[in-house]
Amino acid sequence: MVATNDIGTEVATLLTGPAWSGQRVVELGSLVTADEVAEQLGEVLNLDVKAFAVPRAGWAEAFEQFGIPKGHTGPAEEMFEAVNAGWMDLGVEGTEHVAGTTSAAMYSRLHRTPPRRKSGTDQA
Repeated sequence: MVATNDIGTEVATLLTGPAWSGQRVVELGSLVTADEVAEQLGEVLNLDVKAFAVPRAGWAEAFEQFGIPKGHTGPAEEMFEAVNAGWMDLGVEGTEHVAGTTSAAMYSRLHRTPPRRKSGTDQA
């Protein structure tokens, strides 16, 4: 799992750092379990959040609930299949690993929508 802030920071570092040539593979992120993410989100939201597995037959519907249009969930399903099959993995020999620094809890705190102010009031 990796936050967009971490991606931007690492890309900026790579683009402004020492010059290099040839092929370079950099993997960015930190391995966290679904239970760890659920626990961190629960802390931020002050709710009991539980992770649970979605059976393969329910993936398309789950992705649609996340906002992917019906009939267009195939690429997301293929990516999850690749991860589950071990085709995509961290720690592959020859890659440079950069750990993410933004936890799920920190990301959630940074991106929570603040309460809307009523216009014409002094509320902060």
